[in-house]
Amino acid sequence: SVAAMADELNLTVWFHPSMQLPVKIDPEAHPFKVSATNTVVELMDKCEEFFEKKTAELGTPLELQINVLWNIKDHKKALNPNDKLGMHFAGTDSFGVYGDIQPAVVKVAPRAEEDKVPVTILTGFLGSGKTTLLNYILQEQKEKKIAIIENEFGEISIDDALLKKEKMNMAEKIVVMDNGCMCCTIRGDLAKGLQEIIADIKKGGTIDAILIETTGMADPVPIVRTFMSSPEITADLRLDAVITMADAKHLTGRLDDQVEEGKVNEAYQQIAFADKIILNKLDLITTEEAIAVKDRIREINAFAKVIPAIKSRVRMSEIFDIRAHDMCNFVNVELDKEPEAAPEFSQGHGGGHEGGHGEEEHGGGHGGDGGHGSGSGHGPAAGTGHGQGQGAKEDSRHDTRVNSFSIVKEGEIIPRKLSMWMQMLGQLPAEKGTIFRIKAILAVKDHPFKHVFHAVMDVSDEDDAAAWEEGEKRVSKIVFIGKAMDQPFLRKGFEAIFEE
Repeated sequence: SVAAMADELNLTVWFHPSMQLPVKIDPEAHPFKVSATNTVVELMDKCEEFFEKKTAELGTPLELQINVLWNIKDHKKALNPNDKLGMHFAGTDSFGVYGDIQPAVVKVAPRAEEDKVPVTILTGFLGSGKTTLLNYILQEQKEKKIAIIENEFGEISIDDALLKKEKMNMAEKIVVMDNGCMCCTIRGDLAKGLQEIIADIKKGGTIDAILIETTGMADPVPIVRTFMSSPEITADLRLDAVITMADAKHLTGRLDDQVEEGKVNEAYQQIAFADKIILNKLDLITTEEAIAVKDRIREINAFAKVIPAIKSRVRMSEIFDIRAHDMCNFVNVELDKEPEAAPEFSQGHGGGHEGGHGEEEHGGGHGGDGGHGSGSGHGPAAGTGHGQGQGAKEDSRHDTRVNSFSIVKEGEIIPRKLSMWMQMLGQLPAEKGTIFRIKAILAVKDHPFKHVFHAVMDVSDEDDAAAWEEGEKRVSKIVFIGKAMDQPFLRKGFEAIFEE
């Protein structure tokens, strides 16, 4: 026990005066009980830990990084961090330390997806009713406090005056409305503008949701891309959904617009990328016309929910907190199922979509879109293929239109084959079509979790969602939305990545 006593050291720290401690610490009150067999570096760690804890208690959290430690009996000899303490100290010696002091970094656990502020992107053509909806949100509704951002990038005339003001304020004057909503315009860099809004929220503002209205461009992809590739934004915000405002009276005409070779019909883009479509101005058309417009939307995007509206009035719960881009939520929704149709779209429509809209009805195709006649069958026999249903000609002549389909398959996917297939999709040859969006829940071999995947054009993300339950069928589902997609090729490729 005498040896054990000799083995135990009670050392006191002495901070070098040049370090100018901003708080008063009494070293005598805190001797370090250590063993002679501990190393010098272990004593450094203990001392740094003590310093951090003590300064936090005193209300000024600081961090200490010790550079040099010595026995104050021999101040010329800096000790080797790997030496045992017994080689240099005995009993109740004191040790000197010198190092850098800096403010402590507060470690914050990442926020859960559902705790982040949801961001909705609102697209739609001029005249579809976006402005009416925005005014309603800002002035009349009392359900939520919403920040509306008008994002005017894309078509800005950069004049000399702008260039001179290099550090132009991104989020321009924020106007706060009577109901607590905010409104501002961001020109130029959306990510920086959003960061300013985040800073504003952190100063104590309360905002339930953010709505970004795209002006000057109809394509939501650049904004989606900003979210999928900017961790500095997604720490506090989450992309909730893309909502498209469509004018029931004029949408069909827009979809039939002739566009120059190589150009995109933006009406198609907006429907294809939408998670939800507000079909507005229904009071201006007949029930039959409403059903026809709804069917036309379904041919392009079978998976977005279509909400009827008159004068842009919709419940706020229909626009916010949809979680369409929260991958962990994919497992809670029927990815491959068409959403229920609102009653407005199904009056006298006998049995919904069972009949399949075959060739006869769509005869001849609409204008320059390569003919919509190639069997846009929504029939049950069509798998869930929208656009290659029962009436499809077998010469695999693709549809040049934008459409969507899903594949559901039971079994286990081989990880190596999955990554090769995903790489191939990323470099899909032009003749196989263009994929706009993919959502998938995958059952990967020897992997306990449902693997979720989400891609928008060239940006993708994947994650693990809930675990497969005991005895649950391992069923994978994948949804494609795109243009002129070679469905048989994509189906065959997907089926080939499963274990035989």
